[in-house]
Amino acid sequence: MAAAPTRIVIVDDSRSYRSALCSILQKQTNLKVVAEAEDGQAGIQAVKKHRPDVVLMDISMPVMNGIDATRIITAEFPDAKVIVLTMHNDPIYADRARKVGAFLFLSKDCGKDKLFSAIKHCTSPA
Repeated sequence: MAAAPTRIVIVDDSRSYRSALCSILQKQTNLKVVAEAEDGQAGIQAVKKHRPDVVLMDISMPVMNGIDATRIITAEFPDAKVIVLTMHNDPIYADRARKVGAFLFLSKDCGKDKLFSAIKHCTSPA
């Protein structure tokens, strides 16, 4: 029997980026995008509703940024692993993300193979 697909929530203010990311992820039989959100606050609501395995989180968004949203998600839903996926390459952002509980920090231009590997790493037994 095949394992259940990894459930993913995408949180990013760019509709076109969310759409492209969703398209790439949905082509993988072991991954399922269960929700998309345009800001951190909507992302928290999506996590509450869908209880994903992995959250792909941007940093710079309106309403609530990804750092604040990650802090709340990792505190309230410790089983959801947050991968911060951003165009900010400054190490200070990676440090802030880790301090609030992000599991991994990736650049948006990391490539799909690195992203798939990161998602798999999130869901592998410790």
